[in-house]
Amino acid sequence: MKLKFNILFVLLGMIALTISCKKVFDVDHPGGPITPEQEWGSPDFVKGYVTDFYNILPSWNRNEELAGEAYSGGSGGNGLNSFLKGTYTSQSGYPDRVWDWGRVRSINNFFANIDKSKSALSDADYKSLKGQAYFFRAYLYYRMVKVLGGVPIITAVQDPTADINTLLVKRNSSLECFDFIGKQLDSAINLLPATWGSNDIGRVTKGAAMAVKGEALLLKASPLFCKTPNATYWNDAYSALLTAKTELDADGYGLYADNTAKPNENMWYDKAGAAKEMVLSLRYHYPEKTNGFQQGQRPLTETSGAAGSCDPTWEMVQAYPMKNGLPISDPASGYDPAEFWKDRDPRFYQTIVYNGARYDFADITPRVQWIFNTIAGDDAYKATPNYNITGFYCRKGIDTTLGSSVWNRQAFDWPIIRYAEVLLNLAEAANEVQHPAEARAYIIQIRQRAHVTAGAGNYGLAASVGSDYQATLNAVMTERAIEFAFEGKRFWDLRRRRMFNVLNSMGTLHAYGPYFNSAAASSQYGIDITQSNSGIAAQLSNLIVNSPASFDRNAFLKAITNYKYEPIDPGATSQINIPDAYYFGPIDPQYILQNKNLQQNIGWDGGTFNPVIQ
Repeated sequence: MKLKFNILFVLLGMIALTISCKKVFDVDHPGGPITPEQEWGSPDFVKGYVTDFYNILPSWNRNEELAGEAYSGGSGGNGLNSFLKGTYTSQSGYPDRVWDWGRVRSINNFFANIDKSKSALSDADYKSLKGQAYFFRAYLYYRMVKVLGGVPIITAVQDPTADINTLLVKRNSSLECFDFIGKQLDSAINLLPATWGSNDIGRVTKGAAMAVKGEALLLKASPLFCKTPNATYWNDAYSALLTAKTELDADGYGLYADNTAKPNENMWYDKAGAAKEMVLSLRYHYPEKTNGFQQGQRPLTETSGAAGSCDPTWEMVQAYPMKNGLPISDPASGYDPAEFWKDRDPRFYQTIVYNGARYDFADITPRVQWIFNTIAGDDAYKATPNYNITGFYCRKGIDTTLGSSVWNRQAFDWPIIRYAEVLLNLAEAANEVQHPAEARAYIIQIRQRAHVTAGAGNYGLAASVGSDYQATLNAVMTERAIEFAFEGKRFWDLRRRRMFNVLNSMGTLHAYGPYFNSAAASSQYGIDITQSNSGIAAQLSNLIVNSPASFDRNAFLKAITNYKYEPIDPGATSQINIPDAYYFGPIDPQYILQNKNLQQNIGWDGGTFNPVIQ
């Protein structure tokens, strides 16, 4: 594998020195000082400068607690998150809030100097470097506007010696910012290549810029920014997303498929094959760049030093439909609450680890994951307040080819936009512009890839999906919740549609804890319950792994397990109560104090800035 792009990061200190063109910032060099002019005349310097912009991309931030997907006991016990309880203040921060004017300045500095490099660069490099810079200026503003609404639009390098009043900028409106983002992306689209060579896999492409533009316009048109629907904005979003899909299709993108029953799991391992689906992603490669989040997500027996992170809630477990595509609430679905794990959507098994599930790792194969409160040791439900606190583990994003001693070598790429999301973004927009049948077709593509049973060709979708607006919207949101579970999408989806009521209606989040029925295990299956806990677990595993095909594994698990439904946080103040003010985040108060012209958002500290467009 060629790693040129993965390791092409210039020294940040050297980059910082180029922010000003004053000669006092000339860089010392054994052959004499290097001036900014000489630096910008170096193709390697300019390419490295732009490569640093890739640090703007988000990485492995899933917000799973705020979305009700999971609890992370290891990060603070079983207390309900203060955002969910509605006890945030302006000093609490906000998920993924970005206020990075240093990066804005760096990008503006690039545009102030890039023409000095034109003679030293090939025409293709000159265009692609400018295209990437336009993309990242747009993407950085998109990240800020997504959380805060309108922010100051600054496109020139500010002079710190200028009149202070010229530096204390005001916020632009949300609409002005969206227009700015769109124009920056249009410039990127005109300059970026459709594909890159093997040395530059992972750089942004024309199709990625189109997909981000479509996503930004979807956000602009959404109920978050437009409480009153705006048909023009929705048509703009639909048109941009359809154009993005057309470009991506022509460039060879599509849904990943590998002729197995587990494409949604295998795409994490198959980087080369999954490149087809990864429209925009953050690249990792061992040993240069790895991701250590899985340390706490893996069961403690398959990691070291941490556990209890990203344990799926019972609410998330219930959200998965059945293999026939029907929701578990449908009497025709075949759902049995006593065997809740049976015949679920195939993505359930590729994401959720339940008590008694096979969960093999490189150093232990075959392996059965026991979570019993009493006999599962460190992996047990409530073994300690900071380990497993929901009764489930999350499988998604875990590299099971790595054993417990080398978990820190994980280098899965982080998908920022998958082709599947382009389809579901397009489905949402299509439904808003009165094309619900088109939306239904995109949902079916996702379900086909997941191996949901076709049935009569509707893949479990209700007959009204594809004709009724609300039924189709509900289907799109449900599909997003399942397809992108634990990929950092759900919180933003609920927020974009102003659907925090979905979380509030849960009351609180729950565990479904497994307790060992030793009497049934002994009397019905001959388990010697006088042995140690590990000895009992070994007997149970042996029955699952080595019994003949006629052995009814589901009946076995049902018989030996008693489940307890209980709140994860039993405290009297553990109710979810997210106020409407939380749809937008606050600017950090320290920046309000530094700049008298910045207005705080409505709903925070008496703020007067309204981020809503209409």
